[in-house]
Amino acid sequence: MLKKIVGSLAIILLFASCGPKGAESDADENSIIETSISNLLTNPLDYHGSIVKIEGMISHVCRTSGDKMRILQDGSDLTVQIMLGNFTGEFDTDSEGSRIELSGKVSTEITNIEEMEDHELDDECENTLEAIEAMRARGLDPNIRPHINLENYKIK
Repeated sequence: MLKKIVGSLAIILLFASCGPKGAESDADENSIIETSISNLLTNPLDYHGSIVKIEGMISHVCRTSGDKMRILQDGSDLTVQIMLGNFTGEFDTDSEGSRIELSGKVSTEITNIEEMEDHELDDECENTLEAIEAMRARGLDPNIRPHINLENYKIK
């Protein structure tokens, strides 16, 4: 039990040390970081585990499951995936083209995970951050993709 508590604290401290730099890093864990999709895509690990606020246009709602959508940054072709979770069913294809402001928790994943498996790194790593470090230590470039787990939204 004590090992679990110590391990949990270590993970929390690790994520806290990887947060965005500047005034936002002094904010408590419940604060919302306003950012752009381009910043999120450029520095996904800076936001991992944080709650962010973004706005843009709904460019796509999943037609199969309805449990995710993509938000387009104004004036660009950059999009980020939003996992709808408890909000599944509140968006459909009629929502596409609508402006939205949303907040949610950022998660990241390695999309070229097969390279880890090819180098037999998958058994060594317990989380995304360990996997990234293991890949970089062996000269592999991890492709990191963020997505946002929706917590709140407002259609504008």
